[in-house]
Amino acid sequence: MSFHRILLAFLLYTISLTSALQCTVDCSFKSDLDTPFEIPKSCNQSQSSIQCAFRMSYWYHRYYSYLSFEIGQANGSSGMYHSTGVRFSNDGSLSFDYSVSHLCDHSDDCAIEFATKTMSGLLQRLKFNYTTLGEELWPLLASSSPIEDADLSCFDSDENIRQCGLVTRPGICQGAQRLRRNSRTNRGCNNQLYGNDKSVTAYDFGNFGSFEIRCNRSLCNGPLTFQAVKDVMFKYNITKTVDGQLSQGIRHSLSFIFVILIIIRLI
Repeated sequence: MSFHRILLAFLLYTISLTSALQCTVDCSFKSDLDTPFEIPKSCNQSQSSIQCAFRMSYWYHRYYSYLSFEIGQANGSSGMYHSTGVRFSNDGSLSFDYSVSHLCDHSDDCAIEFATKTMSGLLQRLKFNYTTLGEELWPLLASSSPIEDADLSCFDSDENIRQCGLVTRPGICQGAQRLRRNSRTNRGCNNQLYGNDKSVTAYDFGNFGSFEIRCNRSLCNGPLTFQAVKDVMFKYNITKTVDGQLSQGIRHSLSFIFVILIIIRLI
């Protein structure tokens, strides 16, 4: 091993010892939408780590969010990750969830800093009329006609019309659109989900995002319905852009240690 490799390896080891963060851990609590967001004073335990983590999950039917602080994974990428879902049962009743995960490595208790700055605003965004949300999405996704259920047509990925539902084997239309990089939409029929899943889901992992629908109204997985559903989600401030993204796009950062490893391999 050359002198430069030995020097960089020693530098890497030294940095791993000195750059550890202090992160709040063993902290889990609930927060409802009618109470100002506040991190409990009992969240006072910390642990050394190269990454701090924060997670929040909200469920409409419970009307509260569950939040936690912990340490992150050693090989994780810093950034914020979102997911949300609106799902309907056969009678039209709605369930809604929204989740956020945040990983950071720039300062001690950076996850606490993030939550303090952003959670009040995010939780306020979730205080909308869920009844009217359901009333606007339901007719876009669901058929009220038994005849249509038995004679369902869906678009395929080339936007050709394909038979999906049959009397003996009903189905459901679905479409998944990849956002940002290499944007494309996969469409088709699923005969395994009939009656169990009329939904809108969205995911955001920094440089990658997706927007998906499942529905049992003929040709409901086409571009017109996709945009109509996106417009509703944007109207209620669930998504941050009119094309269905949950954020403006957060670039993930590589850890400094990972960069040093790359340099060592190049020498």
